[in-house]
Amino acid sequence: MFYDGDIKNKKILLHACCGPCSLGAVEPLLSDGADITLYFYNPCITDGEFERRLEAVETVAEHYGLELIVPRHDYAEYLEYARPLGGEREGGARCGLCFRDRLENAAKYADENGFDMYSTTLTVSPHKNAKAIFDIGGGFDFGAPMLARDFKKRDGFARSTALSRALGIYRQNFCGCEFSFRAEPKAGAGRAEA
Repeated sequence: MFYDGDIKNKKILLHACCGPCSLGAVEPLLSDGADITLYFYNPCITDGEFERRLEAVETVAEHYGLELIVPRHDYAEYLEYARPLGGEREGGARCGLCFRDRLENAAKYADENGFDMYSTTLTVSPHKNAKAIFDIGGGFDFGAPMLARDFKKRDGFARSTALSRALGIYRQNFCGCEFSFRAEPKAGAGRAEA
C-alpha cells in the first residue's frame, strides 16, 4: 500500500538508517508541512557502529525538534536470518531481507501508533535502489501505507552530505552490516568522514 496524497499536517513515521540520510529526508518532508517522528530501527548495524549512528540521529532529532523512537537493538537476531546469505554482494538478496525487516517493522509500528503513513531515509543513498525499496515497502497488506519518496532526487544526497558536515555529525562509508564490510572492504571503512 502506498500513500499518494498531500502530506501537510500528516503524521509520518520516518525510518532513519543514519544521521546523514535523515538530514536528506527530513528537510523536504518538513518543507511540505509533515509532522515527522524519527524511527531508528536497524538491527543490521553492528554493535559499536549502531551507537555511533544513533548519536548522529539524536543530533538530527535535536536540531529539528523531532521525537525519536529507538526500539530494542538485537544484532544477534539479525545474524540469525542474514548469516545464510553472508556471502552475497551488497545490494543482493541479503539486503532485500534487511530492507524487508526494517520496513515491515516501521509499517507495523506506524499503524499501531496512529501514524498516517511511514517512509524511509534509505532512498537518500546513491548506493540503494529506491525501486527495490518501494517494491518491498509498498507490498505489505498490513500496516500503515508507505510514502514512497526517492530522497536522493533534487540533490538530496548532496544536501545531506553538506548538512552533516555543517552539524559535525558522523558520516559512515559502509552500510553497517558486517557482511558487506567483510566482502567489500573500502579504504577507511567505518571511519568518520569529516
